[in-house]
This record gives sequence, C-alpha cells and structure tokens, in this order.
Amino acid sequence: MTIFNPMERFDTSINDEQLGQLSGLNPGVAAWLNNLFATGSANYNQLALELQREFRQGGSPDVMRMAFDRVNYDAKTGSGNFRIVLDVRFTFGCEDSTTEQKNQTSEWTFALDRANKTITFYNSPFAESRSTADEF
Repeated sequence: MTIFNPMERFDTSINDEQLGQLSGLNPGVAAWLNNLFATGSANYNQLALELQREFRQGGSPDVMRMAFDRVNYDAKTGSGNFRIVLDVRFTFGCEDSTTEQKNQTSEWTFALDRANKTITFYNSPFAESRSTADEF
C-alpha cells in the first residue's frame, strides 16, 4: 500500500555509507539531507529543478537558496517528510524584469528503499503537475 499521493517525484541513489548513516539517524536527518543535497551536486540540481517546476507560475524561477526545515523521519519505516524554505528569483522575459521572493516553502515526503539503495522524494500534492500543453 502506498501512503503517498504525489504529483511529482524523483529518485536518488545512495551508497552503503549513506544508507548506514540514515538507518541510525533520527534527529540528525536534516544534516544528512543537507549533505545529500550539497550545493552544486547533481542531487541539489535535481531538487532545484523540481522546485522551479513547482514555482513556475510566478515567472521563470531560479532557486537562490534552500534550507531543510521541520524534518521528520521514522527509521523503522524508512519514510519521512520535510519542508524546504527557499529564496526564488523570478524573471519575466516579456517585461524584462526580475523579482525575488524570500522564505517560500515547499512540502516534501520521502521513502527509503533499502534493498535498491534509493530514496524517492515526493513533492507537495498541491504543486502543479506538468501538462502536455506545456510542450506547445
């Protein structure tokens, strides 16, 4: 039975060391997530892309800063949730202007697959999903 009803998701592979670290963590999961999504890493870029997709209604978004907040993790089930607090710069090409919105939030859940050494991240069910109309 799936406990999530997400609009968008992505998977991240983790190595044995990261898996071992996560298995014993609970209060330190925020630091673990900060390490997994270190600025400039492929994981960071993937998460920033997902956040940009979520915030695209405000113009062309560019994530300037993100921090993990309200992290909850159940080591027994390998699932949890967190909030991301981010600063986003929006560019409006037709108007040739930019604005920046600070302290925006996005809610996420995640599930660990120990056997396959992956974590699946699910964004808020309130985020707008990509439409085929976006392709035209």
